[in-house]
Amino acid sequence: MPKPFWRILLLLSLVPISPVRADPARVHYEPTWESLDQHQTPKWFMDAKFGIFIYPPRPTQPAWQAWKKQHQIKGGHYNNLGYALDQVSWDVDQVLDEAVDAGARYVVVAGDDTSYFLTWPSKYADVAGSKFTTLGPEKRDWLGEFSTKARARGLRFGIYRNYLHPQKNPFFLRTMQEMIDRYQPDSLWLDEDAHRFSAEELRSRELAAYYYNHSQNQNEVALEDSLGHYKHKLDTFGKRLLHGDWYRKEISPPHDKISDGYFARYEPMYRWRNRTPRGREATGGIVNNMVEWLVDAVAKNGNLELATHPGPLHVKDLQSRTLQQIGLWLDVNGEAIYNTRPWFNGHPQAVSREGYDARFTVNDHSLYVILFDFPFKNATFPQLQAGKATEVHMLGIPGAVPWEQSPQGLVLKKPASGSAEGIETVIPGDHAFCYKISPVPKWLGKEGE
Repeated sequence: MPKPFWRILLLLSLVPISPVRADPARVHYEPTWESLDQHQTPKWFMDAKFGIFIYPPRPTQPAWQAWKKQHQIKGGHYNNLGYALDQVSWDVDQVLDEAVDAGARYVVVAGDDTSYFLTWPSKYADVAGSKFTTLGPEKRDWLGEFSTKARARGLRFGIYRNYLHPQKNPFFLRTMQEMIDRYQPDSLWLDEDAHRFSAEELRSRELAAYYYNHSQNQNEVALEDSLGHYKHKLDTFGKRLLHGDWYRKEISPPHDKISDGYFARYEPMYRWRNRTPRGREATGGIVNNMVEWLVDAVAKNGNLELATHPGPLHVKDLQSRTLQQIGLWLDVNGEAIYNTRPWFNGHPQAVSREGYDARFTVNDHSLYVILFDFPFKNATFPQLQAGKATEVHMLGIPGAVPWEQSPQGLVLKKPASGSAEGIETVIPGDHAFCYKISPVPKWLGKEGE
């Protein structure tokens, strides 16, 4: 969202949130799959495409040891991973400014660290019978700061939490309800015990109904399909949507087809960067790799959420550089990403006759053919058939791009070269390159091609 609009959003953010009121248009959700499954994935989530997943600092070693002693917890190895509270400065404004500059449309902030160190001052922390405490001695309301400042910047705000077994952690569901009521998260991630126990044991359907029923804009919230170990028992984790509004693909191999249900691909920027949606080792660098994962997710009915950490310093600097460059790419090519949909009448991907990997996205008027390499040769697609009135452009380059419908297929040519003085350029950027074809051509390929 353009930065000059921030002032208006800031003023809107200062309007107090009123309690949820009775509204005849509202739906009352029961804690049953039949009722919960009536909730639809919100349009904003499917339009946003790109989010930043934000981990908090870890507690200091003295705080960790004191917590273990208080609750008589044995075992467990303290590892601050280079970003404990006494090692890093977690600047909320800087983190959110980087998210905006990266082109993200929403953020997801972890509501706790190591499950019990909450990033908000809960009334259920540090009370008899509760293992929960608040991160940091000043009991700072991190979630409150992030939610207010993110929304002032035009970002949607979501929360991630480790789901804890409610019988073993009797205050867990109360903290979840408190968090939902107080911060009204637009999206909700659930992890850990959510994958180990049944929905009955977890009382997760009760939590899902509470989330939907206590959200001011109940049609605008997005809940992860992580409500019990049915995901693993049915072998659907990372593969398809069963319940909730979206499912997670976490550091997983690429898939070729449009997903059955909406998903969010979780990718940390600093590890296992040799993976690529091309199905081979990455060679183009970390920014190129992240751009390709974004394009691949959008083409196949999903979002990309990049995980960031507050340290150590070399990782933080790497994240900052990467996010800045992704934002530059989206400045040019965002039209092919935001508010688009998979090409349900065609296919999400293809390889040109010349060997260029491509992904497809569409809107109401155009097909976007996003190549992972610049087409120094023509890019020919046997599966595509364009009409006579078709226009082709490359995003970031002025003027039309020549094309022809040959016996070999639709031939997309590279933009015309500029003058000898270099006033114009033939290459609009450093990573993936996008042809815009209007109107949408026909798909002639067979299923799976």
